[in-house]
Amino acid sequence: MNLMRKISLIVCLIIVVFSYTEAQQPQVISRSANSGSMVSRSPDSRGWTDPALNHNRLIQQQTGDGIYKLIGPYKVVGTQFLYGEHHKGDMFSPEAKAYNLFISYNTFNQEVEFYSTANPDKPLIKEPGEVDSFIIHQNIELEINTPLKFVYGTHLGTDDKYFYQEVYAGKQFSLYKRYKSELGYVSTNYVQSELRQFDLTYEYYYTDSRKKGLKKIKTNASSVIKEFKDYSELSDIVKPDDFDVNREEALRKVFEYINKVPKGF
Repeated sequence: MNLMRKISLIVCLIIVVFSYTEAQQPQVISRSANSGSMVSRSPDSRGWTDPALNHNRLIQQQTGDGIYKLIGPYKVVGTQFLYGEHHKGDMFSPEAKAYNLFISYNTFNQEVEFYSTANPDKPLIKEPGEVDSFIIHQNIELEINTPLKFVYGTHLGTDDKYFYQEVYAGKQFSLYKRYKSELGYVSTNYVQSELRQFDLTYEYYYTDSRKKGLKKIKTNASSVIKEFKDYSELSDIVKPDDFDVNREEALRKVFEYINKVPKGF
């Protein structure tokens, strides 16, 4: 009888520990910047994570208590700036070209802030549509291994007010990535109803020089093969594991291939 009680106690302890571990898995509920609705997201369980998302999460973890930005009725922690603020870069607008500025790209409202010798202490702000494109220079410490070029949506045939990072530029097909930040609940907060955090998300799009506009593309092998079904040997080039290891490199390999090989091959 004592043995049965001991076994029952051990089983109960295992169930309690398992339930607690499951409860600790983070889930973010975000407020859509466009619709205002709340959207529940689970963290990405795949191996590769976008470096900008990693940096955003690190800043959230390092933000001290009581440090926040006021947006409407909310106290928001973290950063809305891609890779943080004050990056060396270049900016291009209809009026001028400016090189070696310090740039901050706001992924929440798509504004671009910049510092120059004329305004070293306080940034000037360019609203969406006032900048055609900009480049953030290489910064190995932040995992910006190559310069990041961003192009405003209207120059890519879309009316939405976002910048798109040029991931791969091809003769016919080009690949882009769109970042945006939304206001999400802080999973560890149970007291302050007005507390939120910046949740950075991204999606991939591509252009076809023979057609107008941008088209969204999913980041898995089956969807990519279906999207470019005219390239019959693509299934031999792209494997599901490639997207688990590094989805951006997998997409880049796809676009290199379809820009070199004629349809039907």
